Amino acid sequence: MSLRMMGGAAALAGMLIAGVPAAQAQQKTPVLRFGHMNSPTHIVNLGGQRLKAAMEKASGGSVQIDLFPSAQLGENSAVLEQLTLGSNIITQVGPGTIAQYVPNYAVMVHPFLFKSWDEVKKVAGSDLVKGWEKDLAKHNIKPLCFFNFGTRDLYTRSKAVKTPANSAGLKMRVQPVAIYTELVKSMGGQPTPMPWPEVYSALSQGVIDAAEAPPNAIVDQKHFEAAKFYMKTNHILDASIVVMSLRAFNALNAEQKKTLESEAGAACDWMTEELNKVYDSAVTELEKRGMTIVSDVDRAAFEKSAGSIQKAFPDWSPNLVADIRKQLGR
Repeated sequence: MSLRMMGGAAALAGMLIAGVPAAQAQQKTPVLRFGHMNSPTHIVNLGGQRLKAAMEKASGGSVQIDLFPSAQLGENSAVLEQLTLGSNIITQVGPGTIAQYVPNYAVMVHPFLFKSWDEVKKVAGSDLVKGWEKDLAKHNIKPLCFFNFGTRDLYTRSKAVKTPANSAGLKMRVQPVAIYTELVKSMGGQPTPMPWPEVYSALSQGVIDAAEAPPNAIVDQKHFEAAKFYMKTNHILDASIVVMSLRAFNALNAEQKKTLESEAGAACDWMTEELNKVYDSAVTELEKRGMTIVSDVDRAAFEKSAGSIQKAFPDWSPNLVADIRKQLGR
């Protein structure tokens, strides 16, 4: 017997003598890393704190969640890739990013498709969307819950935009995913893919002319210091998904799995409630910070321009947008 084997046997024997079962002695407390790109004070991180506390309490400390805000683990796509490769990660990610693995998910942030969060929630909980989870599983992705990240609007450094014609030629930051690229194209702008943490400096230096995001995210990142016009386009009700490594989920016992799904759902509901509350107050804050708020936007013109977006996604299931509209009674 090698020295290593002898040492291991002695340690195990010591544990048995002390009354600790061998199986228990070999178990480690699962540690899940919740990484995202928002600041420590953002509602997503506060929701993560709630999930951490609730999960650790409900599991008696048998499952631990550590938080990594401010892109400490990387930007969204990179964190999701780490997750697919097996890292014990939980993250918040948009459907457009998930669509790198299962294309249909991008439709959940199709511009102007949903009129209210209740409509998003209805489709998210439908058999249609639930049916996509088996395809996510092939990539080691386990969805836990949807929540409302906010209503996305357009904002610019120095120009009011009321129609697609006004936005023609503007260099607009987009998330580095296809659905947002097609959104900007439909607006007549020039899509400029860029990670979220780089947007502040890009606006400040004039690398981009515009961007789009929920108002609370603009407050959170202080983009009002570089952008002076805020348009209430309301072009996307921004569904977001909390996902985790399927391998890490399957490593939990049945009770831990049930608890994690329940507590994640509660955290998502809380984040939705909080983010629903802050739209008007965040817009007011942007105005206080010097931004001009443009409310008389021709949303019908923008919606009409967005009508051809689905043609850019041949990998979507046939008639996907029409099927969703049918579900919504349109």
